Amino acid sequence: MKYHLTKDNDFFIIKISGQTKKNEALQVKSILSTYIKERGIRVIMDLKDLEKFEPITLIGVLNGMRKEVDLLGGCLKLSSLNPEILDYFKENRMDQFFKIYEDEEGAKKSEWRDYGKR
Repeated sequence: MKYHLTKDNDFFIIKISGQTKKNEALQVKSILSTYIKERGIRVIMDLKDLEKFEPITLIGVLNGMRKEVDLLGGCLKLSSLNPEILDYFKENRMDQFFKIYEDEEGAKKSEWRDYGKR
């Protein structure tokens, strides 16, 4: 997978594209941990351009990111999931662990917890 990272006001946007690869969860932690350091960080992972995906690898990447963000008192939200990924999340009840939005704007406008910057 490829990661395009941008900071947009109070939000850290991570756009994921390409295909999942083996050991992706380990690689993403080392790549993104250099960027995700801010207490109370608000992260939106946009999966619109993700092509073919290996479910276990994708869940490993997302869970790793969620844990890193949670440790910082932040919040992670997902946006723009294609129907195949969304169906997988719903069938496996992963939508109970991740806040999922139709698009990036919907995620930005949603309610964000604000206790991490204390």
